[in-house]
Amino acid sequence: MPAGAVGFENGKDRSEAIIVSQIRWYHFYFLLALFDLVVIMFSLHLHNQTLKSVGQLIAAAKDLDEHSSWHQSAQQRILELNAPGNDLFGSEDYQHQQDRFRLAQRNMAETLAAAAKLDIDVALLRERIDKMVESANKVFDQFDAMRASHLTPEQRRERLVQAGRAMARMDDQQHLALRALAVLIVKNASQRYRLLQMHEAALATRLISERYFLAAVILILVGVLAFGRRLQQADRALKQEKQRVQEERRERLAAVGELCSSVAHGIRNPLAAIRSSADLTLELGSMDENSRQRLQDILDEGKRLGDRVSGLLSMARVNSEAFEAINLVTVVLSAARELDGEISRRGLSLEKEVDEPEIVVLGDRRQLEQVTIELLSNAMEHSKPDGTVRVTCRRQRAEDRVCVIVEDSGEGVADAVKSRIFDLFFTTKPSGTGIGLATVKRIARLHGGDVALTSSPLGGSRFCVSLPLAGRNHHAREERAIAGNGV
Repeated sequence: MPAGAVGFENGKDRSEAIIVSQIRWYHFYFLLALFDLVVIMFSLHLHNQTLKSVGQLIAAAKDLDEHSSWHQSAQQRILELNAPGNDLFGSEDYQHQQDRFRLAQRNMAETLAAAAKLDIDVALLRERIDKMVESANKVFDQFDAMRASHLTPEQRRERLVQAGRAMARMDDQQHLALRALAVLIVKNASQRYRLLQMHEAALATRLISERYFLAAVILILVGVLAFGRRLQQADRALKQEKQRVQEERRERLAAVGELCSSVAHGIRNPLAAIRSSADLTLELGSMDENSRQRLQDILDEGKRLGDRVSGLLSMARVNSEAFEAINLVTVVLSAARELDGEISRRGLSLEKEVDEPEIVVLGDRRQLEQVTIELLSNAMEHSKPDGTVRVTCRRQRAEDRVCVIVEDSGEGVADAVKSRIFDLFFTTKPSGTGIGLATVKRIARLHGGDVALTSSPLGGSRFCVSLPLAGRNHHAREERAIAGNGV
């Protein structure tokens, strides 16, 4: 497989690992809430469909009820339309019966007009009603003619026979009109029955759908709960694994510290004897220049080895037991004065910037002074001749913290090694030990702060040590103790 493909696969695995690391078991509740929201929305949709169907049923039933009321009214109007003609044969009050007929005729016309608004087909019924009115008018015409005084009894009987025949035709038309109305009533009942059947079928279909939906919801809910349970177990196992790894790391760091102390003490005594003997021989012995230079090399290398041993011992001894309130400004200025001569000898200029004369922090004076000296020494070694080294002690009022900033005008730190610059034993200098910056970071964290590397406006590197002000880090003693176990 090509190198590019391997890099792609590693990048993909790293991305997946980052995504998995960001998932927590309680994120399951967001998934469950989303599922509940979907269920609620779908349930509301089904409920809305049911309400819509019921609303349509109620509207259709209301129309059918209005039709049924109209049918009853039409039946009553037909009977009222026929009654005055029949009553006319047994009554001598012709005018009263005629008034009743005209009133019934107007009511019938209004009833037929109402049928058009209700969208009822009354063409056949209207035809029967018109024939009833025609026969009724003939009946009243015959009785009106019989009221004349000049008619003979024979003529009156003839008029009465004609009126009876007209009344018989009217009765026949009434019967046909009632039959036409009965057809409409049966049609209305059939529509009502079909409507109920359709609604019942729709409800049955919706009930089946809801049962399937409920079964699906239960299955999905069980699956989601099972997934949440497994996610919670995986999260618990991951926490336990992280705790185990941290405990192993602390144990390894403690073992490394003990080993460093043991090795440093084991080297320091023989090294002191070697340096003492070499120094004494160099002072008292008579030897040529070549031998003298070799002894001087032994002394120089011994000093460098001694510095590395001292660095290992300081790494092992860093703790927060002796913290006290100190003025960080005096610590920074004292460390700057200590290196002022060496910086001037290298042809560099040292700039000191202090916001105020007193900034109090809780810490160890010797350790904080060592931090400043390490950073100034590092800036001094990386600066070009005639360059500038700047040290600043500045209060960050918005965060209740103070920053010790050391900048240089060198070439800066390459991006490829920025992530490792604070690692123990990592160095970019040929004669470096890789202990100084690691010690700076550890001391900063032990004091409840941290150190960061950025680019400086001077052109080189900018190290910023951020520390909490006094009164803000009393509660962090345990955190500092834990941080002191790592670099």
